[in-house]
Amino acid sequence: MNKITHHLRHYLPLLGIIFAGLVGFWIFSYDMVFQLAIVVAVAASYISWGIIHHHMHNDLNLSVVLEYIAVAVVGLVLVFTLLLGV
Repeated sequence: MNKITHHLRHYLPLLGIIFAGLVGFWIFSYDMVFQLAIVVAVAASYISWGIIHHHMHNDLNLSVVLEYIAVAVVGLVLVFTLLLGV
């Protein structure tokens, strides 16, 4: 049980970031530019959370940072493509 609560307290902030982004995206559905700003903010927060999380666990290295950046960029490309129809 201790292992579950240990991991939960690390992942709750990430879930909060994603949930706040989804709520903001939904609330501001009338403003596409603001939605794009929310998506960029969530992606930056995701990268920051990943760096902080791995630094706390002493397993931060360049490949981990690049992986978080790559996942965030893929998410940005998907949402930008859907919203802008590019």
